[in-house]
Amino acid sequence: MKADPTGVVFNIQHYSIHDGPGIRTVVFLKGCPLACRWCCNPESISGKPELGFRQSLCNGCGQCLEPCPRKALSLADGTNSLGIDRFACDSCGICVQSCPRRALTIYGQRMTVGEVVDEVLKDAPFYRRSGGGVTISGGEPLRQPKFLLAILKACRQAGLHTAIETSGYCSSRTFSRVLAEVALVLFDLKVMSEEDHLALTGKKNSLILNNARLLGKSGCTVQPRMPLVPGMNDSPDNLNLLASFLHSIGVPSIELMPYHQFGRGKYVALGKPYKMGDMPNAKPEDVERVCKFLEEQGLKCWASM
Repeated sequence: MKADPTGVVFNIQHYSIHDGPGIRTVVFLKGCPLACRWCCNPESISGKPELGFRQSLCNGCGQCLEPCPRKALSLADGTNSLGIDRFACDSCGICVQSCPRRALTIYGQRMTVGEVVDEVLKDAPFYRRSGGGVTISGGEPLRQPKFLLAILKACRQAGLHTAIETSGYCSSRTFSRVLAEVALVLFDLKVMSEEDHLALTGKKNSLILNNARLLGKSGCTVQPRMPLVPGMNDSPDNLNLLASFLHSIGVPSIELMPYHQFGRGKYVALGKPYKMGDMPNAKPEDVERVCKFLEEQGLKCWASM
């Protein structure tokens, strides 16, 4: 008998109403090939579990130091400033169990397909009443293709509506295999210029655009999405390119996801730099302006605030 596939999950969000029709359970898989400057889930980028530290909860008791088998933690005398040697730390989680104030946490855990599906099915009565289902997100769920496919197939066998949220950054072969298992694709388009995409996400967008074209011909329900980041992807040039591309693949609609700083604290917890500095959240007037512009280009446009 084949072993149940496993993968790394960093969150399972119940009772979501923003990631597909009806009431949904969203499973967030860890790992992403992109490094978007505005990413609000920095814990999603690495494919491995990571140790997070929230200094505001720490009282400097030091109870986490001795249990660490790799001696990756240190505490300056008389302070609650915990040092984490992230090269030595293997995110085993032993220190988390030793922390009485829950200042330490592990982002990500390895789960089997069965464990994920059991968690998803807890919400089955809500799906039946609302026309909902399961959405697999990330990170980039296509970063764990075998795990993703196994979850989707198990959910379909259980009679659930399936959806993925993806940037489309993967091979066309992998993408085609996944499309056969989903009813809805929430497809992120960050910025249209290849040069700007490379500068803002660390990768070129040729794979993404090719898969978007494939998606337009697939018969799946498609909902394009764009993170709205004022000053980065809201220029008339980018919006015109976006509108022309969506019309060319026969998907004349776009959902905007306004930029916000809500994930900033997680960068601190992971010891990572926050690349957006003090840039303010996207304002309602930014959303209104961009929606109006895109509607003038013949797109249906709305925002999830």
